Amino acid sequence: MRRKMGRFFVGLGAALLLSGTVFVGGAACGDKPGVVSLDDAIGMALERSPELREADQDIASAKADLDQAKGGRWAQLDVVGITGPVQDADLPIVRTNAARVNRGPAGSNNGAYPGKLVDQDHESIGIFGRLELALVQPLFTFGKISNSIKAAAKGLEAQRAAKDKKRNELVRTVKEMYFGLLVAQQGQDAAKDAEDFNKDAKHRIERLLQLNAKNVDQNDLYRIESLEGEIQAFKAKAESGAKTAYMALKQTIGYPAGQEFKLDLKELPKDTRALASKEEHVRLALDHRPEFEQLRHGIEAQKSMVKAARADLYPSIFAAGYGSFAGAPGRDRMDISYFPDDFNHAQAGAVLGGHWHFDFGITRAKVRKEEAGYKKLQASQERAEQNIPIEVTKYYDEVIENQASYQAYEKAAVAARKWIVTSFSNFDLGVGSARDMYDAIDRYGKNQGEYLLTLYNYHVALANLSYAIGDMSWTKP
Repeated sequence: MRRKMGRFFVGLGAALLLSGTVFVGGAACGDKPGVVSLDDAIGMALERSPELREADQDIASAKADLDQAKGGRWAQLDVVGITGPVQDADLPIVRTNAARVNRGPAGSNNGAYPGKLVDQDHESIGIFGRLELALVQPLFTFGKISNSIKAAAKGLEAQRAAKDKKRNELVRTVKEMYFGLLVAQQGQDAAKDAEDFNKDAKHRIERLLQLNAKNVDQNDLYRIESLEGEIQAFKAKAESGAKTAYMALKQTIGYPAGQEFKLDLKELPKDTRALASKEEHVRLALDHRPEFEQLRHGIEAQKSMVKAARADLYPSIFAAGYGSFAGAPGRDRMDISYFPDDFNHAQAGAVLGGHWHFDFGITRAKVRKEEAGYKKLQASQERAEQNIPIEVTKYYDEVIENQASYQAYEKAAVAARKWIVTSFSNFDLGVGSARDMYDAIDRYGKNQGEYLLTLYNYHVALANLSYAIGDMSWTKP
């Protein structure tokens, strides 16, 4: 008998312990606890999720990368200003001889007056300032800028798809927790049923023992009393698991710490969903799964990165405007362009130029690295195209299997409960044995436990299937 009753705990306990240790739930306390539906729980979790806030910052970073890449199309201005000490000076003078020197038709002086340029530096030290400007506008870069913009734009889309993936994962987790709390609460009710059946059976055995009935003996009472301890231990585990599940769901949805809530449902829903074909679900996964979107955009971004790296092998053509302005109060200014003066001048102009960087293998190695990253992403896409249909098929089959199972166990549990009522009546009339009661309770417990477990697995499989096909809606289980 005890071995058979053990099966009751195995069947019913599986659902309770699974929900209690993996998810979390518990009795809500407080005078007026709030009521939380599945949609409420998902909405609160999405609103308060730190993972989604992290994803928002990844998107903001990607936007900044795109703005930076776009900024490369426009002119860039460099301004450098310096100041410092400089020796004061007047304009230099030229001293010449009074007599004209002529060394002949081919003389080196060519009839000029010989002279000498004399500096007029002072011993005093003054100050100078200089401002230099360079405005450079890229004209043609062989794709360096345009491909960088394309890569950044696709990178932004990839980050948005990554956020969708995290969102879908959170929705699936909340669904599992919500249904885990429901099954934990139903498990508590099942434990209470087991306790009531046990007390009722014990009362009947004690009453017939007092009447010295032949269809019962003292061993039957010992068995039922030993079973009572197991039921109490099971009940304690069920209550502990429900409390743990409650706290986990509360933390995940960010419910206020000083407030309590209860679920809008008391039992796991038994309604079934009409599923499209397995092939249709696979097609939906290939079209809408965020991982595929992320990979597609990532591949396009990496492809542009390869082109941008190759463009570094070619020159960049640009137009530039420049200016240089300097002044020193203690130095005279010489307005002769032939004699440049770093401390007194005003210069400006425009040029057309090109910049071409050469190295011994560095740039080509960068190209090969980007190409390797591109091929890696292509391989990741192929792997996803192989594995995700398998995942969809697995979850699809689990939905069908658990739907049939919970419907079958529900019918079996109803029949077993009727069996309990009949066995109790026969025991009272003296035509039934204690073993009949034990067998009925054992079968009811096993069927009820399997019913709860498979019904819970059915909802989890639905949640997994929705996640597998990239379903962004969450108003249904």
